Amino acid sequence: MKNLKDFIKYIIVSLLIIFLLLLLISTLYYFNLLSSNVVNYLRPLAIFLCIFIGSFISGKKHDKNGYLEGLKYGGAIIFIFLLISLFFFNDFFKLRFILYDSILLITAVLGGMIGISRRRD
Repeated sequence: MKNLKDFIKYIIVSLLIIFLLLLLISTLYYFNLLSSNVVNYLRPLAIFLCIFIGSFISGKKHDKNGYLEGLKYGGAIIFIFLLISLFFFNDFFKLRFILYDSILLITAVLGGMIGISRRRD
């Protein structure tokens, strides 16, 4: 039960950090401090970085199978993103979304694997 609480806590913290980073990037773009080209690269980078760090921390707390921790973490994040796109957007099933979700999952798996290998004893 404790692991599930920690897992949910990591996901909620990651989603809040993603939301705040995207809000900051959008605000800087609104006030013309960032160009649209920079924003197009910063948004996905912020999401990938937050998912990698969250998966890294989640993997660091476990003893083995970092790829499974990353897979669970990435799957949960993708499921939440899928629900959000299902409720708020009409075109949620496109090839680019499948590619994007695959990259998110690979990022989470790598974060979990590196987190396991960097664990302190």
